Amino acid sequence: MSGEDLEVRTAAEDGSSNGGSGSPSPGDTLPWNLGKTQRSRRSGGGSTGNGSVLDPAERAVIRIADERDRVQKKTFTKWVNKHLIKHWRAEAQRHISDLYEDLRDGHNLISLLEVLSGDSLPRERDIIRSSRLPREKGRMRFHKLQNVQIALDYLRHRQVKLVNIRNDDIADGNPKLTLGLIWTIILHFQISDIQVSGQSEDMTAKEKLLLWSQRMVEGYQGLRCDNFTTSWRDGRLFNAIIHRHK
Repeated sequence: MSGEDLEVRTAAEDGSSNGGSGSPSPGDTLPWNLGKTQRSRRSGGGSTGNGSVLDPAERAVIRIADERDRVQKKTFTKWVNKHLIKHWRAEAQRHISDLYEDLRDGHNLISLLEVLSGDSLPRERDIIRSSRLPREKGRMRFHKLQNVQIALDYLRHRQVKLVNIRNDDIADGNPKLTLGLIWTIILHFQISDIQVSGQSEDMTAKEKLLLWSQRMVEGYQGLRCDNFTTSWRDGRLFNAIIHRHK
């Protein structure tokens, strides 16, 4: 496993303090991902009640969550583009700018799975004859839902466990579930293939990644890697792994 592969996970888990605010991209303006200044808590039970401004503690929690999501989005976007560039169909070379927007029609998602799996998911509709999955060409919402469902069904066929992720979640650009889907794909197609000395047969991909991280920092005095949260907060584990590879 390369340092670049680990970067995907650790950046997603721990976030960064250097994200810029910048103007929102299309996916960031969806209702569930509005800017902090547009968020308010309604007072009373009526749907037309006046919104009250969030208190400082609540704003701080939202700011941290937003920063974490921005880091995950940026990291996962780079990872997806790194693989999309390898797509073998010259007419289907793809690149995404906004992770939430550019996966909504399902085409980039299908192309990503084709690259990662080595399988071809063609556009022919005779699924029984070809035993392969079709790809809808239309641009209506129905076609987007169909394409995303093709990708989700393919993942389930590959024994990838999808928890509470539906085709409309991705077609509507839901940020949390889009990030969750991409992380699930990373787990299955990259991290699950990690081979670490001392691993057991029943280890999950996450457990193998943790074991790999522990092996990487062995010999660095005072460093322990017990989890993917608190162990990484001071940055010393990142530096140790970079130093090990350097």
